[in-house]
Amino acid sequence: MSPYSNLESGSSISSNGTASRRALATSRSSSPHTTVNGTNNKTRRKNNGVIASPLRKIRRDNNRDLISLSIIRFVLALLILIWFGVMVKLISNLSASSSSSSSPSNNNMSAEQSAAMQKLSEKWKNLRFNKDGTIGTVRGVKDSKGKDKGKENDKDSSSKKKLEKVEEPKPEPIASIFELSLLGNTSPSDFRLTTPNAPSCSEPIDADSISFTLVSQLSHDRIWMLPYHCKRWGDNPMSIVIFSDEDAAVVKNKLVIEGCSKEHLTVQTVSKTRYDPQGTDYPVNVLRNLAFSKVKTTHLVYADIDFWPSESLHSILNIQSVKERMASDSKLATVVPVFQMNRRCRAYKDCRDDNIPFMPKRKDELIGLIKKREASTFDPTNEGGHGSTRYISWKDQKEGSYLDLPCIRSNRYEPYLAVRYCSELPPFQEGFSGYGKNKMTWAMQLRRSGYQFSQLGEAFLVHYPHLDSKSRLEWNKKPKELQKVDSTLVVDVLESKKGSNIDLLSYKRARVDALFLDYKDWLRDNVTDSSRVPMCENALNDDVRLWVHRDAEDESEDSESGDNDDGNDVVEVNEELAKDTEGGAQE
Repeated sequence: MSPYSNLESGSSISSNGTASRRALATSRSSSPHTTVNGTNNKTRRKNNGVIASPLRKIRRDNNRDLISLSIIRFVLALLILIWFGVMVKLISNLSASSSSSSSPSNNNMSAEQSAAMQKLSEKWKNLRFNKDGTIGTVRGVKDSKGKDKGKENDKDSSSKKKLEKVEEPKPEPIASIFELSLLGNTSPSDFRLTTPNAPSCSEPIDADSISFTLVSQLSHDRIWMLPYHCKRWGDNPMSIVIFSDEDAAVVKNKLVIEGCSKEHLTVQTVSKTRYDPQGTDYPVNVLRNLAFSKVKTTHLVYADIDFWPSESLHSILNIQSVKERMASDSKLATVVPVFQMNRRCRAYKDCRDDNIPFMPKRKDELIGLIKKREASTFDPTNEGGHGSTRYISWKDQKEGSYLDLPCIRSNRYEPYLAVRYCSELPPFQEGFSGYGKNKMTWAMQLRRSGYQFSQLGEAFLVHYPHLDSKSRLEWNKKPKELQKVDSTLVVDVLESKKGSNIDLLSYKRARVDALFLDYKDWLRDNVTDSSRVPMCENALNDDVRLWVHRDAEDESEDSESGDNDDGNDVVEVNEELAKDTEGGAQE
Protein backbone atom coordinates (compact mmCIF):
# COMPACT_ATOMS: atom_id res chain seq x y z
CA MET A 1 0.00 0.00 0.00
CA SER A 2 1.18 3.46 -0.85
CA PRO A 3 2.18 5.53 2.18
CA TYR A 4 -0.26 8.27 0.93
CA SER A 5 -3.21 5.90 0.62
CA ASN A 6 -4.92 7.25 3.82
CA LEU A 7 -4.57 10.84 2.72
CA GLU A 8 -5.72 10.10 -0.84
CA SER A 9 -8.79 8.28 0.45
CA GLY A 10 -9.68 11.21 2.64
CA SER A 11 -9.17 9.35 5.92
CA SER A 12 -8.09 11.36 8.97
CA ILE A 13 -4.94 10.61 10.89
CA SER A 14 -5.62 8.75 14.06
CA SER A 15 -4.59 9.87 17.51
CA ASN A 16 -1.78 7.43 17.27
CA GLY A 17 -0.69 8.95 13.97
CA THR A 18 2.74 9.81 15.21
CA ALA A 19 4.18 6.52 13.93
CA SER A 20 2.39 6.94 10.62
CA ARG A 21 3.84 10.38 10.21
CA ARG A 22 7.30 9.04 10.96
CA ALA A 23 6.78 6.27 8.42
CA LEU A 24 5.63 8.78 5.92
CA ALA A 25 8.69 10.88 6.51
CA THR A 26 10.91 7.81 6.17
CA SER A 27 9.15 6.82 3.01
CA ARG A 28 9.69 10.28 1.52
CA SER A 29 13.32 10.36 2.43
CA SER A 30 14.01 6.89 1.09
CA SER A 31 12.21 7.43 -2.21
CA PRO A 32 13.56 10.55 -3.75
CA HIS A 33 11.87 9.85 -7.03
CA THR A 34 8.39 9.27 -5.62
CA THR A 35 5.89 11.74 -7.04
CA VAL A 36 2.53 12.98 -5.83
CA ASN A 37 0.13 13.90 -8.60
CA GLY A 38 3.04 13.79 -10.95
CA THR A 39 5.17 16.18 -8.93
CA ASN A 40 8.62 15.43 -7.76
CA ASN A 41 8.90 15.58 -3.90
CA LYS A 42 12.06 17.59 -4.04
CA THR A 43 10.47 20.16 -6.31
CA ARG A 44 7.43 20.32 -4.02
CA ARG A 45 9.55 20.99 -0.97
CA LYS A 46 11.33 23.73 -2.83
CA ASN A 47 8.09 25.37 -3.92
CA ASN A 48 6.63 25.04 -0.43
CA GLY A 49 9.68 26.81 1.00
CA VAL A 50 9.15 29.79 -1.35
CA ILE A 51 5.52 30.18 -0.21
CA ALA A 52 6.10 29.54 3.49
CA SER A 53 8.85 32.11 3.94
CA PRO A 54 6.67 35.30 3.48
CA LEU A 55 3.91 33.79 5.62
CA ARG A 56 6.29 33.25 8.50
CA LYS A 57 7.48 36.87 8.21
CA ILE A 58 3.91 38.15 8.32
CA ARG A 59 3.17 36.05 11.38
CA ARG A 60 6.29 37.38 13.11
CA ASP A 61 5.31 40.99 12.33
CA ASN A 62 1.80 40.39 13.62
CA ASN A 63 3.15 38.93 16.82
CA ARG A 64 5.36 41.97 17.37
CA ASP A 65 2.41 44.35 16.75
CA LEU A 66 0.31 42.45 19.25
CA ILE A 67 3.04 42.66 21.84
CA SER A 68 3.47 46.44 21.28
CA LEU A 69 -0.26 47.02 21.51
CA SER A 70 -0.44 45.08 24.72
CA ILE A 71 2.37 47.14 26.22
CA ILE A 72 0.65 50.40 25.25
CA ARG A 73 -2.64 49.23 26.74
CA PHE A 74 -0.86 48.28 29.93
CA VAL A 75 0.86 51.66 30.19
CA LEU A 76 -2.40 53.55 29.56
CA ALA A 77 -4.22 51.48 32.14
CA LEU A 78 -1.46 52.18 34.63
CA LEU A 79 -1.63 55.95 33.96
CA ILE A 80 -5.41 55.95 34.37
CA LEU A 81 -5.08 54.15 37.68
CA ILE A 82 -2.52 56.68 38.88
CA TRP A 83 -4.69 59.64 37.78
CA PHE A 84 -7.74 58.10 39.44
CA GLY A 85 -5.81 57.62 42.65
CA VAL A 86 -4.63 61.25 42.65
CA MET A 87 -8.16 62.54 42.01
CA VAL A 88 -9.58 60.44 44.84
CA LYS A 89 -6.95 61.81 47.19
CA LEU A 90 -7.59 65.43 46.13
CA ILE A 91 -11.36 65.04 46.51
CA SER A 92 -10.98 63.53 49.93
CA ASN A 93 -8.67 66.37 50.98
CA LEU A 94 -11.09 69.01 49.67
CA SER A 95 -13.99 67.31 51.43
CA ALA A 96 -12.08 67.23 54.67
CA SER A 97 -11.13 70.92 54.26
CA SER A 98 -14.73 71.88 53.44
CA SER A 99 -16.16 70.00 56.36
CA SER A 100 -13.63 71.51 58.73
CA SER A 101 -14.26 75.07 57.47
CA SER A 102 -18.06 74.66 57.72
CA SER A 103 -17.95 73.13 61.18
CA PRO A 104 -19.82 75.11 63.88
CA SER A 105 -16.75 74.76 66.05
CA ASN A 106 -14.79 77.02 63.67
CA ASN A 107 -14.21 80.16 65.68
CA ASN A 108 -13.59 82.29 62.56
CA MET A 109 -17.05 81.75 61.10
CA SER A 110 -20.13 83.55 62.34
CA ALA A 111 -23.51 81.86 62.78
CA GLU A 112 -24.82 83.72 59.69
CA GLN A 113 -21.94 82.49 57.53
CA SER A 114 -22.44 78.93 58.76
CA ALA A 115 -26.15 79.08 57.94
CA ALA A 116 -25.42 80.54 54.49
CA MET A 117 -22.96 77.71 53.70
CA GLN A 118 -25.43 75.09 54.86
CA LYS A 119 -28.15 76.63 52.68
CA LEU A 120 -25.77 76.68 49.71
CA SER A 121 -24.86 73.02 50.34
CA GLU A 122 -28.55 72.02 50.37
CA LYS A 123 -29.10 73.91 47.14
CA TRP A 124 -26.32 72.07 45.35
CA LYS A 125 -27.61 68.72 46.62
CA ASN A 126 -30.87 69.42 44.83
CA LEU A 127 -29.18 70.34 41.56
CA ARG A 128 -28.40 68.03 38.68
CA PHE A 129 -27.06 68.41 35.17
CA ASN A 130 -29.57 67.81 32.37
CA LYS A 131 -28.68 65.97 29.20
CA ASP A 132 -28.46 69.16 27.25
CA GLY A 133 -25.86 70.54 29.67
CA THR A 134 -28.18 72.94 31.53
CA ILE A 135 -28.66 72.73 35.27
CA GLY A 136 -31.92 71.34 36.64
CA THR A 137 -33.29 70.29 40.04
CA VAL A 138 -34.20 66.89 41.38
CA ARG A 139 -37.89 66.07 41.14
CA GLY A 140 -39.87 66.40 44.32
CA VAL A 141 -38.00 69.42 45.70
CA LYS A 142 -40.65 72.10 46.28
CA ASP A 143 -40.16 75.86 46.22
CA SER A 144 -41.78 78.32 48.61
CA LYS A 145 -45.05 78.18 46.61
CA GLY A 146 -45.19 74.38 46.64
CA LYS A 147 -44.28 73.98 42.98
CA ASP A 148 -42.08 71.11 41.85
CA LYS A 149 -38.80 72.70 40.79
CA GLY A 150 -37.75 69.59 38.95
CA LYS A 151 -40.79 69.64 36.66
CA GLU A 152 -40.34 73.33 35.94
CA ASN A 153 -36.69 72.78 35.14
CA ASP A 154 -37.46 69.86 32.87
CA LYS A 155 -39.82 72.14 31.02
CA ASP A 156 -37.00 74.63 30.61
CA SER A 157 -34.56 71.99 29.46
CA SER A 158 -37.01 70.63 26.89
CA SER A 159 -37.20 74.07 25.34
CA LYS A 160 -33.38 74.28 25.53
CA LYS A 161 -33.28 77.52 27.51
CA LYS A 162 -29.83 78.71 28.42
CA LEU A 163 -28.70 79.77 31.85
CA GLU A 164 -29.60 83.32 32.70
CA LYS A 165 -26.74 85.65 31.91
CA VAL A 166 -25.12 87.39 34.81
CA GLU A 167 -25.77 91.11 34.53
CA GLU A 168 -22.64 93.06 33.71
CA PRO A 169 -21.64 95.53 36.40
CA LYS A 170 -22.80 99.05 35.63
CA PRO A 171 -20.01 101.51 34.79
CA GLU A 172 -18.96 103.79 37.58
CA PRO A 173 -20.61 107.22 37.47
CA ILE A 174 -18.49 110.05 36.10
CA ALA A 175 -16.62 111.69 38.95
CA SER A 176 -17.01 115.39 39.64
CA ILE A 177 -14.07 117.36 38.36
CA PHE A 178 -14.42 119.62 41.40
CA GLU A 179 -12.79 116.97 43.54
CA LEU A 180 -9.56 118.25 41.95
CA SER A 181 -10.37 121.90 42.59
CA LEU A 182 -7.62 123.78 44.41
CA LEU A 183 -10.12 126.55 45.11
CA GLY A 184 -12.45 124.41 47.19
CA ASN A 185 -15.23 124.56 44.60
CA THR A 186 -18.11 122.08 44.71
CA SER A 187 -20.38 123.41 41.94
CA PRO A 188 -20.15 125.47 38.73
CA SER A 189 -21.58 128.56 40.43
CA ASP A 190 -18.72 128.72 42.95
CA PHE A 191 -16.71 131.76 41.85
CA ARG A 192 -13.42 132.79 43.48
CA LEU A 193 -11.49 136.03 43.96
CA THR A 194 -7.87 134.96 44.45
CA THR A 195 -5.33 132.21 43.77
CA PRO A 196 -4.58 130.03 46.82
CA ASN A 197 -1.08 128.97 47.95
CA ALA A 198 0.67 131.64 45.87
CA PRO A 199 3.04 134.31 47.23
CA SER A 200 1.62 137.71 48.01
CA CYS A 201 1.58 140.33 45.28
CA SER A 202 2.42 143.02 47.85
CA GLU A 203 5.93 141.69 48.32
CA PRO A 204 8.30 143.89 46.29
CA ILE A 205 10.57 142.28 43.71
CA ASP A 206 13.47 143.63 41.69
CA ALA A 207 13.93 143.26 37.96
CA ASP A 208 16.87 140.89 38.25
CA SER A 209 14.82 138.35 40.21
CA ILE A 210 12.10 138.08 37.57
CA SER A 211 11.78 134.78 35.73
CA PHE A 212 9.10 133.12 33.65
CA THR A 213 7.25 129.80 33.36
CA LEU A 214 5.33 128.88 30.21
CA VAL A 215 2.00 127.40 31.37
CA SER A 216 -0.42 125.33 29.31
CA GLN A 217 -2.98 122.53 29.36
CA LEU A 218 -3.95 120.06 26.68
CA SER A 219 -5.78 116.89 25.80
CA HIS A 220 -3.95 113.63 25.13
CA ASP A 221 -4.33 113.89 21.35
CA ARG A 222 -2.27 117.11 21.30
CA ILE A 223 0.76 115.86 23.19
CA TRP A 224 2.61 115.82 19.87
CA MET A 225 2.64 119.66 19.95
CA LEU A 226 4.63 119.88 23.18
CA PRO A 227 8.13 119.26 21.73
CA TYR A 228 7.60 122.25 19.43
CA HIS A 229 6.79 124.43 22.45
CA CYS A 230 9.88 123.12 24.22
CA LYS A 231 12.06 123.96 21.25
CA ARG A 232 10.66 127.47 20.85
CA TRP A 233 10.59 128.30 24.57
CA GLY A 234 14.08 126.90 25.12
CA ASP A 235 15.54 125.29 28.21
CA ASN A 236 13.28 127.24 30.56
CA PRO A 237 10.53 126.36 33.06
CA MET A 238 7.26 124.89 31.77
CA SER A 239 4.21 123.71 33.72
CA ILE A 240 1.91 121.42 31.77
CA VAL A 241 -1.32 119.58 32.67
CA ILE A 242 -2.54 116.86 30.31
CA PHE A 243 -6.05 115.42 30.27
CA SER A 244 -4.94 111.83 29.81
CA ASP A 245 -5.11 108.40 31.42
CA GLU A 246 -1.38 107.98 30.89
CA ASP A 247 0.99 108.28 33.83
CA ALA A 248 2.65 111.69 34.16
CA ALA A 249 6.13 110.21 34.59
CA VAL A 250 5.72 108.16 31.42
CA VAL A 251 4.57 111.19 29.44
CA LYS A 252 7.44 113.34 30.73
CA ASN A 253 10.00 110.69 29.87
CA LYS A 254 8.71 110.60 26.28
CA LEU A 255 8.88 114.39 26.06
CA VAL A 256 12.42 114.47 27.40
CA ILE A 257 13.42 111.96 24.72
CA GLU A 258 11.88 114.36 22.16
CA GLY A 259 13.99 117.26 23.41
CA CYS A 260 12.13 118.84 26.37
CA SER A 261 14.07 119.78 29.49
CA LYS A 262 14.03 117.12 32.19
CA GLU A 263 14.97 119.69 34.82
CA HIS A 264 12.53 122.45 33.85
CA LEU A 265 9.48 120.54 32.62
CA THR A 266 6.68 119.82 35.12
CA VAL A 267 3.94 117.44 33.93
CA GLN A 268 0.66 116.58 35.63
CA THR A 269 -2.02 114.30 34.21
CA VAL A 270 -5.74 114.15 34.96
CA SER A 271 -7.74 111.04 34.04
CA LYS A 272 -10.00 111.58 31.04
CA THR A 273 -11.84 108.30 31.68
CA ARG A 274 -12.71 109.35 35.21
CA TYR A 275 -13.90 112.89 34.51
CA ASP A 276 -14.98 113.17 30.86
CA PRO A 277 -15.05 109.80 29.04
CA GLN A 278 -17.19 111.20 26.20
CA GLY A 279 -14.81 114.10 25.58
CA THR A 280 -17.59 116.72 25.37
CA ASP A 281 -17.05 118.64 28.62
CA TYR A 282 -13.32 119.26 28.80
CA PRO A 283 -12.47 120.71 32.27
CA VAL A 284 -10.27 123.42 30.84
CA ASN A 285 -10.25 125.86 33.77
CA VAL A 286 -9.57 123.23 36.41
CA LEU A 287 -6.58 122.14 34.33
CA ARG A 288 -5.39 125.74 33.96
CA ASN A 289 -5.47 126.32 37.72
CA LEU A 290 -3.63 123.05 38.33
CA ALA A 291 -0.92 124.16 35.91
CA PHE A 292 -0.68 127.54 37.68
CA SER A 293 -0.17 125.78 41.02
CA LYS A 294 3.22 124.36 39.96
CA VAL A 295 4.74 127.70 38.98
CA LYS A 296 7.93 128.50 40.93
CA THR A 297 8.95 131.66 39.09
CA THR A 298 7.83 135.23 39.72
CA HIS A 299 5.84 135.41 36.48
CA LEU A 300 4.03 133.09 34.12
CA VAL A 301 3.06 133.20 30.46
CA TYR A 302 -0.21 131.45 29.72
CA ALA A 303 -0.94 130.00 26.26
CA ASP A 304 -3.17 127.13 25.21
CA ILE A 305 -1.21 124.35 23.56
CA ASP A 306 -2.49 125.13 20.05
CA PHE A 307 -0.89 128.61 20.29
CA TRP A 308 2.82 128.23 19.58
CA PRO A 309 5.22 130.90 20.90
CA SER A 310 7.62 132.77 18.69
CA GLU A 311 11.15 131.51 19.17
CA SER A 312 12.24 134.84 20.69
CA LEU A 313 9.42 135.19 23.23
CA HIS A 314 11.48 134.18 26.26
CA SER A 315 14.41 136.39 25.30
CA ILE A 316 12.10 139.38 24.71
CA LEU A 317 10.54 138.94 28.14
CA ASN A 318 14.02 138.96 29.65
CA ILE A 319 14.95 142.33 28.16
CA GLN A 320 15.91 144.55 31.11
CA SER A 321 13.37 147.27 30.33
CA VAL A 322 10.59 144.66 30.17
CA LYS A 323 11.51 143.20 33.55
CA GLU A 324 11.76 146.66 35.09
CA ARG A 325 8.24 147.48 33.93
CA MET A 326 7.00 144.20 35.38
CA ALA A 327 8.79 144.72 38.69
CA SER A 328 7.21 148.15 39.06
CA ASP A 329 3.63 146.98 38.54
CA SER A 330 2.32 143.76 40.13
CA LYS A 331 -0.90 144.16 38.13
CA LEU A 332 0.63 144.49 34.71
CA ALA A 333 -1.01 142.17 32.17
CA THR A 334 1.44 141.89 29.27
CA VAL A 335 -0.48 141.11 26.08
CA VAL A 336 1.22 138.74 23.62
CA PRO A 337 -0.56 139.34 20.27
CA VAL A 338 -2.08 136.25 18.65
CA PHE A 339 -2.16 135.27 14.99
CA GLN A 340 -3.29 132.24 13.02
CA MET A 341 -1.85 130.35 10.08
CA ASN A 342 -4.20 128.98 7.46
CA ARG A 343 -4.36 125.24 6.87
CA ARG A 344 -1.93 124.26 4.11
CA CYS A 345 -4.14 121.58 2.59
CA ARG A 346 -7.59 122.11 1.07
CA ALA A 347 -9.17 119.04 2.65
CA TYR A 348 -10.55 119.37 6.16
CA LYS A 349 -7.91 117.27 7.85
CA ASP A 350 -4.86 117.67 10.05
CA CYS A 351 -2.13 117.81 7.42
CA ARG A 352 0.78 118.16 9.83
CA ASP A 353 3.51 117.48 7.30
CA ASP A 354 2.27 120.45 5.30
CA ASN A 355 1.48 122.79 8.21
CA ILE A 356 4.41 122.42 10.59
CA PRO A 357 7.24 123.61 8.28
CA PHE A 358 5.34 126.87 7.68
CA MET A 359 4.44 127.68 11.32
CA PRO A 360 6.24 131.04 11.68
CA LYS A 361 8.94 131.38 14.32
CA ARG A 362 9.96 134.98 13.67
CA LYS A 363 8.06 138.19 13.01
CA ASP A 364 9.34 138.54 9.42
CA GLU A 365 8.10 135.01 8.61
CA LEU A 366 4.68 135.87 10.05
CA ILE A 367 4.36 139.13 8.13
CA GLY A 368 5.40 137.30 4.95
CA LEU A 369 2.55 134.80 5.40
CA ILE A 370 0.07 137.62 6.06
CA LYS A 371 1.12 139.35 2.82
CA LYS A 372 0.43 136.12 0.92
CA ARG A 373 -2.96 135.79 2.68
CA GLU A 374 -1.73 132.59 4.34
CA ALA A 375 -2.00 133.98 7.86
CA SER A 376 -3.98 136.65 9.70
CA THR A 377 -4.89 138.01 13.11
CA PHE A 378 -6.54 135.28 15.17
CA ASP A 379 -10.17 134.39 14.42
CA PRO A 380 -11.24 137.33 12.20
CA THR A 381 -14.88 136.20 12.50
CA ASN A 382 -14.79 136.95 16.24
CA GLU A 383 -13.66 140.55 16.49
CA GLY A 384 -14.53 140.72 20.17
CA GLY A 385 -12.07 137.94 21.02
CA HIS A 386 -8.86 139.79 20.11
CA GLY A 387 -10.07 143.01 18.51
CA SER A 388 -8.82 145.14 21.42
CA THR A 389 -5.17 144.28 20.57
CA ARG A 390 -3.55 147.01 18.46
CA TYR A 391 -2.25 144.82 15.66
CA ILE A 392 -1.42 147.59 13.21
CA SER A 393 0.67 149.38 15.83
CA TRP A 394 2.32 146.08 16.75
CA LYS A 395 3.59 145.70 13.18
CA ASP A 396 5.95 148.65 13.68
CA GLN A 397 6.41 148.28 17.43
CA LYS A 398 10.00 147.87 18.57
CA GLU A 399 11.16 144.68 20.24
CA GLY A 400 10.47 144.72 23.96
CA SER A 401 8.54 147.99 23.90
CA TYR A 402 5.19 148.35 25.65
CA LEU A 403 2.00 149.84 24.23
CA ASP A 404 -0.82 150.31 26.76
CA LEU A 405 -4.29 149.54 25.46
CA PRO A 406 -6.43 152.68 25.78
CA CYS A 407 -9.70 150.77 26.13
CA ILE A 408 -11.34 147.37 25.72
CA ARG A 409 -13.71 146.93 22.83
CA SER A 410 -15.56 143.86 24.06
CA ASN A 411 -16.27 141.79 27.16
CA ARG A 412 -15.24 138.85 25.01
CA TYR A 413 -11.65 140.06 24.87
CA GLU A 414 -9.48 137.06 25.79
CA PRO A 415 -5.79 137.83 25.21
CA TYR A 416 -2.91 135.57 26.16
CA LEU A 417 -0.92 137.22 28.90
CA ALA A 418 2.28 137.29 30.92
CA VAL A 419 1.39 138.14 34.54
CA ARG A 420 2.91 138.01 37.99
CA TYR A 421 2.07 134.77 39.81
CA CYS A 422 0.75 135.79 43.22
CA SER A 423 -2.23 135.32 45.48
CA GLU A 424 -4.12 138.42 44.28
CA LEU A 425 -4.12 137.05 40.74
CA PRO A 426 -7.70 135.97 39.89
CA PRO A 427 -7.99 132.26 39.11
CA PHE A 428 -9.83 130.79 36.15
CA GLN A 429 -13.45 130.23 37.16
CA GLU A 430 -13.78 126.45 37.14
CA GLY A 431 -17.51 126.29 36.43
CA PHE A 432 -16.76 127.16 32.80
CA SER A 433 -15.81 123.87 31.16
CA GLY A 434 -15.66 122.73 27.58
CA TYR A 435 -15.92 125.45 24.96
CA GLY A 436 -17.28 128.93 25.61
CA LYS A 437 -16.47 131.89 27.88
CA ASN A 438 -13.80 130.04 29.87
CA LYS A 439 -11.00 132.56 29.22
CA MET A 440 -12.88 135.81 28.58
CA THR A 441 -14.31 135.65 32.11
CA TRP A 442 -10.73 135.65 33.46
CA ALA A 443 -9.89 138.77 31.43
CA MET A 444 -13.08 140.46 32.65
CA GLN A 445 -12.06 139.88 36.27
CA LEU A 446 -8.50 141.03 35.64
CA ARG A 447 -9.73 144.29 34.12
CA ARG A 448 -12.20 144.98 36.94
CA SER A 449 -9.52 144.09 39.52
CA GLY A 450 -7.25 146.86 38.21
CA TYR A 451 -4.88 145.10 35.80
CA GLN A 452 -3.27 147.23 33.11
CA PHE A 453 -3.33 145.62 29.64
CA SER A 454 -0.25 146.50 27.59
CA GLN A 455 0.98 144.74 24.46
CA LEU A 456 4.61 143.69 23.95
CA GLY A 457 6.52 144.54 20.77
CA GLU A 458 7.88 141.78 18.50
CA ALA A 459 6.50 138.94 20.67
CA PHE A 460 3.65 136.83 19.31
CA LEU A 461 1.82 133.50 19.42
CA VAL A 462 0.56 131.68 16.33
CA HIS A 463 -2.37 129.31 16.25
CA TYR A 464 -1.94 125.86 14.73
CA PRO A 465 -4.83 125.03 12.32
CA HIS A 466 -6.20 121.93 14.06
CA LEU A 467 -9.62 120.38 13.57
CA ASP A 468 -12.55 121.26 15.80
CA SER A 469 -12.52 119.54 19.18
CA LYS A 470 -15.47 117.56 20.56
CA SER A 471 -16.07 120.38 23.03
CA ARG A 472 -16.37 122.87 20.17
CA LEU A 473 -18.77 120.58 18.30
CA GLU A 474 -20.87 120.25 21.47
CA TRP A 475 -21.00 124.05 21.73
CA ASN A 476 -22.05 124.36 18.07
CA LYS A 477 -25.18 122.22 18.52
CA LYS A 478 -28.41 124.15 17.98
CA PRO A 479 -32.11 123.34 17.82
CA LYS A 480 -33.41 123.18 14.27
CA GLU A 481 -35.32 126.45 14.82
CA LEU A 482 -31.97 128.28 15.22
CA GLN A 483 -29.89 126.54 12.57
CA LYS A 484 -29.91 129.42 10.07
CA VAL A 485 -30.58 132.31 12.42
CA ASP A 486 -28.06 135.13 12.89
CA SER A 487 -26.66 135.16 16.43
CA THR A 488 -27.99 138.67 17.03
CA LEU A 489 -31.55 137.51 16.24
CA VAL A 490 -31.64 134.38 18.39
CA VAL A 491 -33.57 136.09 21.17
CA ASP A 492 -36.31 137.16 18.76
CA VAL A 493 -36.80 133.55 17.69
CA LEU A 494 -36.75 132.24 21.26
CA GLU A 495 -39.38 134.75 22.34
CA SER A 496 -41.64 133.92 19.40
CA LYS A 497 -44.18 131.11 19.19
CA LYS A 498 -41.69 129.18 17.06
CA GLY A 499 -39.19 128.98 19.90
CA SER A 500 -41.60 128.39 22.78
CA ASN A 501 -41.09 124.61 22.75
CA ILE A 502 -37.30 124.65 22.65
CA ASP A 503 -35.64 123.05 25.68
CA LEU A 504 -32.79 125.54 25.91
CA LEU A 505 -30.98 124.01 28.86
CA SER A 506 -30.45 120.79 26.94
CA TYR A 507 -27.88 122.72 24.87
CA LYS A 508 -24.37 123.48 26.09
CA ARG A 509 -24.41 127.05 24.82
CA ALA A 510 -27.55 128.00 26.75
CA ARG A 511 -26.19 126.49 29.97
CA VAL A 512 -22.95 128.44 29.59
CA ASP A 513 -24.87 131.66 28.89
CA ALA A 514 -26.95 131.16 32.03
CA LEU A 515 -23.80 130.58 34.10
CA PHE A 516 -22.22 133.64 32.51
CA LEU A 517 -25.09 135.84 33.69
CA ASP A 518 -24.64 134.47 37.21
CA TYR A 519 -20.93 135.23 36.97
CA LYS A 520 -21.55 138.82 35.86
CA ASP A 521 -23.81 139.33 38.87
CA TRP A 522 -21.17 137.87 41.18
CA LEU A 523 -18.43 140.00 39.62
CA ARG A 524 -20.49 143.16 40.07
CA ASP A 525 -21.37 142.36 43.69
CA ASN A 526 -18.00 141.00 44.90
CA VAL A 527 -15.24 142.75 42.95
CA THR A 528 -14.88 146.48 43.42
CA ASP A 529 -14.45 148.18 40.08
CA SER A 530 -10.79 149.23 40.10
CA SER A 531 -10.38 149.07 36.33
CA ARG A 532 -7.50 151.04 34.84
CA VAL A 533 -8.55 150.23 31.28
CA PRO A 534 -12.11 151.36 30.50
CA MET A 535 -14.52 149.90 28.00
CA CYS A 536 -14.40 151.73 24.67
CA GLU A 537 -17.21 154.17 23.89
CA ASN A 538 -18.07 152.13 20.79
CA ALA A 539 -17.68 148.78 22.58
CA LEU A 540 -19.49 145.85 21.05
CA ASN A 541 -22.82 144.79 22.50
CA ASP A 542 -21.87 141.21 23.41
CA ASP A 543 -24.97 140.37 25.41
CA VAL A 544 -27.17 140.54 22.35
CA ARG A 545 -25.65 137.20 21.32
CA LEU A 546 -26.64 135.37 24.50
CA TRP A 547 -29.32 132.70 24.28
CA VAL A 548 -30.38 133.42 27.84
CA HIS A 549 -31.31 136.98 28.82
CA ARG A 550 -32.56 138.97 31.77
CA ASP A 551 -34.81 141.98 31.83
CA ALA A 552 -33.21 145.25 30.80
CA GLU A 553 -33.19 146.65 34.33
CA ASP A 554 -31.19 143.66 35.55
CA GLU A 555 -28.36 144.03 33.06
CA SER A 556 -25.00 144.76 34.64
CA GLU A 557 -23.10 147.99 34.15
CA ASP A 558 -20.57 146.18 31.96
CA SER A 559 -23.08 145.63 29.14
CA GLU A 560 -22.05 147.51 26.03
CA SER A 561 -24.44 149.40 23.82
CA GLY A 562 -22.29 149.88 20.76
CA ASP A 563 -22.48 148.40 17.28
CA ASN A 564 -22.84 144.69 16.63
CA ASP A 565 -19.74 142.64 15.91
CA ASP A 566 -19.63 142.42 12.12
CA GLY A 567 -15.89 141.80 11.75
CA ASN A 568 -15.33 144.63 9.25
CA ASP A 569 -12.61 146.26 11.35
CA VAL A 570 -10.67 142.99 11.49
CA VAL A 571 -10.64 142.81 7.70
CA GLU A 572 -9.23 146.32 7.56
CA VAL A 573 -6.58 145.45 10.14
CA ASN A 574 -5.33 142.50 8.11
CA GLU A 575 -5.29 144.60 4.95
CA GLU A 576 -3.07 147.12 6.74
CA LEU A 577 -0.77 144.40 8.06
CA ALA A 578 -0.27 143.15 4.51
CA LYS A 579 0.91 146.55 3.27
CA ASP A 580 4.60 147.30 2.86
CA THR A 581 4.36 150.83 4.21
CA GLU A 582 5.22 151.44 7.85
CA GLY A 583 3.48 153.58 10.44
CA GLY A 584 0.86 155.09 8.11
CA ALA A 585 -2.26 153.52 9.51
CA GLN A 586 -4.16 154.46 12.64
CA GLU A 587 -6.26 152.06 14.70
